[in-house]
Amino acid sequence: MTRTTLLVALVAIALSGCAHHYAGVHEPYGFFSGFWHGLIFEFSLIGYLFIDGVYIIGEPNTGFFYYTGFVLGLFKVGFAGR
Repeated sequence: MTRTTLLVALVAIALSGCAHHYAGVHEPYGFFSGFWHGLIFEFSLIGYLFIDGVYIIGEPNTGFFYYTGFVLGLFKVGFAGR
């Protein structure tokens, strides 16, 4: 393994922890949380595949506004095609 590959793997593992679902959340996730979850989707997917308790979509969420933020974050605010 090269150093670059190892570094990318370590960063991916570290960032996948950002999408951890916390059971103690009292308020539902809103627009900005959805946006953040969309931005880190790639890392969340890696964590979801290998770590129990990591989810891609935050629950509970506010519905429409959460998913709107998620999609905007997922598309990186319109720059996904570039």
